[in-house]
Amino acid sequence: MKRLLFILAVTTVSCSKDFLDTKPFAQIDAASAFSTPERVEAAMNGLYDLITTSTYNTQASLTSDVKGGDLLVVSTGNYSRFVTEYQYLQSPTAGYGGGFFTGGYKLITNTNVAITELPKSTTLSEASKKDFLAEARALRAWAHLQLVRQFAQPFSVDPASQGIPVVDKVLGPNDKIPGRGTVKDDYDFILADLLFAKENISTTRTNNGGRLTINAVNALLARVYQDMQIWDKSVEHAKLARTGYALPAGSVLLNGFVDKTSEWIWTLVYRSDDNTGYVQIASFLDPYDIGYSTFRATKTFIDLFADADIRKKQFFVNKAMVGGATGNPLQRDEIMFSRDGYLINKFLFRGSWDLNVPMIRSAEMYLIEAEGESEQGHDALAQDALFEVQKRAITGAVKSVNTGAALKLEIRNERRKELFGEGFRLYDLTRKKETLVRAAPDHWKAITLAPGDYRNILPIPRSEIDVSGMKQNTGYPQ
Repeated sequence: MKRLLFILAVTTVSCSKDFLDTKPFAQIDAASAFSTPERVEAAMNGLYDLITTSTYNTQASLTSDVKGGDLLVVSTGNYSRFVTEYQYLQSPTAGYGGGFFTGGYKLITNTNVAITELPKSTTLSEASKKDFLAEARALRAWAHLQLVRQFAQPFSVDPASQGIPVVDKVLGPNDKIPGRGTVKDDYDFILADLLFAKENISTTRTNNGGRLTINAVNALLARVYQDMQIWDKSVEHAKLARTGYALPAGSVLLNGFVDKTSEWIWTLVYRSDDNTGYVQIASFLDPYDIGYSTFRATKTFIDLFADADIRKKQFFVNKAMVGGATGNPLQRDEIMFSRDGYLINKFLFRGSWDLNVPMIRSAEMYLIEAEGESEQGHDALAQDALFEVQKRAITGAVKSVNTGAALKLEIRNERRKELFGEGFRLYDLTRKKETLVRAAPDHWKAITLAPGDYRNILPIPRSEIDVSGMKQNTGYPQ
């Protein structure tokens, strides 16, 4: 019997068009793909290409923001994109969940090919084998983390609840389907991969080509420990992750978020000749109808920003360009309302298409550090970490004197202001067990969702259930 989860479990690895040889890697068996150092590099770069598809990382990131309450998709002229997600009408047959599920397991399958074949190489040094294995296992961990966050309740809600299948080897059509263990099982597996990667990835790697580094691995560990509420470990790894990745001046926050800056720890690289065209994150957040231009911010969210906060300028637009004139898209005249909400000018959408995506930034690491210190009752240390983010963004910023619950709320709101549009909002709500409340006039679709509501996570796609018999998430049609 065919099983959708394992249709992808063939010994092929796709690759970026940078590294195409005489025939595509999708047509080369695994042994050939890892037969020379050059082909190993191509295969490893191909793993990142699997992340850049429009149906995977782009839609997953935008879905988190459009469902989280601070942003919305316009009710008309929306090209039927993200409307199902915004209204929480996802089902086993509707919405982008199928793409997330397939994309996640496709990446996992290909990382498993790499993990299987790399030790067999006769052309790589032992040090290179360890380095590449560490990279592949870190990517496998990242893919499992995305899946468990999307298709299972957060660890903080119930670590014993139903998780997602862990796939730790290449599986053929006759292999037994891994069952759905617990969320804790998933996190234990993710941690094992990341801890292996931390010990074995080369410390001389740079992030110039968008590949994972030791700093990125530490950042992923910080996220995982944050999810698991192991606060001392989240702080430890956040500090390690941001080392060497200084926050740039506040003015850099107005440059469009598509070109790497000093704080970008992991970058998803798109080039003018290797991109997804209009279906890029910046396209949906573009205020000028150059791209899809369908995402908006709510007034309640914008009101969180003080007038002295340079990040408030991320909602200021070139008034003439909104009217159809040509000009500088990053000119910032005023905040403008347009079709259900306020225009967003954080991300530059330009015709050269080379719109890189920040996957991990130092600002996030400071905020993980602040949250972790606060949760341990180390309020002074939390204030210090929080202030690093605030002082570069807010003219005349003064270090917070809040403590306890007030400080925790300030940190949560700082995450909202700093990271909006980067795919964090929904999961921040669910892992902190907050109630989502969306109401008019901010939203054209009102909704209230309590912590643990089944709609906070995605249903397993019907196509997967039909071929594998996998158990559906509670609340959705079985």
